[in-house]
Amino acid sequence: MSSALLIASDFPLKEVPYPSDFVIQFDIDHRTVEDGGREDGFAIFPIRRVLELSTKKRYFAGIEWNYTPGRTKNIIEYLREHLEHVEEVELWHIWQDMDFDHKVRKVKIPIHALTADDIQELSQLDVWKEPVVDYCYVVTRAVQ
Repeated sequence: MSSALLIASDFPLKEVPYPSDFVIQFDIDHRTVEDGGREDGFAIFPIRRVLELSTKKRYFAGIEWNYTPGRTKNIIEYLREHLEHVEEVELWHIWQDMDFDHKVRKVKIPIHALTADDIQELSQLDVWKEPVVDYCYVVTRAVQ
């Protein structure tokens, strides 16, 4: 069981690999992760359908990252570019536990209003607490 930050769309999602020289250091004794804080220090990778995800979208990608303002701005730019192909894209934070009865909270946000703080807030929600709630930002191209 784990939480996941995911993107769902009706158009294939472009992969963004970690930079080839990107290094992550884990200190298990102190429970810390050090990655240098580079703005390009994240990855977006296509995945198969997530069964627990309450969506009708056909394409999915996972996001691996540790929050920094610069990374969040890059993710927003990724979503903005993707919205050139579709009217909306879903940004999810879910708890993966093979339970298909999660509550779902969705909110629509036009891409021009989506902020780094919004994504940070979404990524920090405690999706694992009972009752389990999956959260979704439906990010739209059009002005709402």
